[in-house]
Amino acid sequence: MAETQIAPDPPAPPPANPGSLGAGIALAWACLIGGYFAVGMVASVIFRIFNGVNSDAGALFAVLLCLFPWIAMVVLIVYFGKHNQPRTALGVGVGIASIIGVVLLLVAACFGLLSNTNFH
Repeated sequence: MAETQIAPDPPAPPPANPGSLGAGIALAWACLIGGYFAVGMVASVIFRIFNGVNSDAGALFAVLLCLFPWIAMVVLIVYFGKHNQPRTALGVGVGIASIIGVVLLLVAACFGLLSNTNFH
């Protein structure tokens, strides 16, 4: 008995516009800078409403607000991944990695500057 061979489906063609790596990196940095600018404005309103930093609720809201730019970057990765722009989603991930790298370098530089300082 002869079996019929079924040809596999051809691979899906690459997306017409896979996005831009540079645009994703720029979006990650813009999200961080603009997000923390907005967080600063909202936190100042919250501190005014909740009696400044002395209230636990105001401090809790401010700490939770500080997570929003990072959550927005993850949402951007998911959004561009779902809308068939994998290069832009990858760019946002690379942007997050570059932000972490810059923070590590700045912390290392501060430790290097303070290592020979006498505070007495």
